[in-house]
Amino acid sequence: MQPDAASLASGEQAGGRAAPGEPTQQAGGPRIVAPEALGVADAVALAALEGACFPDAWDASAFAAALARPHVRAYGIRDGDHLAAYGVFHFLGDEFEVINIAVDPARRGQRLGSRLFGHVLQQADKAGMLQGHLEVRAGNEPAKRLYLRHGFAVVGVRKRYYPDTGEDALVMRRTAGQGASANI
Repeated sequence: MQPDAASLASGEQAGGRAAPGEPTQQAGGPRIVAPEALGVADAVALAALEGACFPDAWDASAFAAALARPHVRAYGIRDGDHLAAYGVFHFLGDEFEVINIAVDPARRGQRLGSRLFGHVLQQADKAGMLQGHLEVRAGNEPAKRLYLRHGFAVVGVRKRYYPDTGEDALVMRRTAGQGASANI
């Protein structure tokens, strides 16, 4: 599925989380920045990470066009100047759609996707979004675990949805408030 379409620190906030946009030292790893809004100016970085993660990647102009639309939002986590993870979402009315989430292959297994996704779900809940939905490759076990951990449930199947492999897509849905802070 291709995209269509907004932080950790020297000081932590209540609940053990750092303030938005502030760097933190990841145990055994480099300094990262908690989730932050991305925009058209980030299109080249988004396309570079997308290309490292997906065979049917969008280019920078596709990201720029999508992010210029008012209901499309992207969030990312940086490792210094490097974009380590991103998510693109479509927010409309009281619903949102997860368009894509990607984590740098070298940074997988460090819970960046969970941190990013949890942040976005909290923003969606605060904005009054009643439900979210997404499609995920039936064989993408890490993504399915992420979505289930954050309150999504499988509600259907789209047979042979992905043209590159003919793989089925699982349709997943989440109702507001379910799992937004699940073990992030």
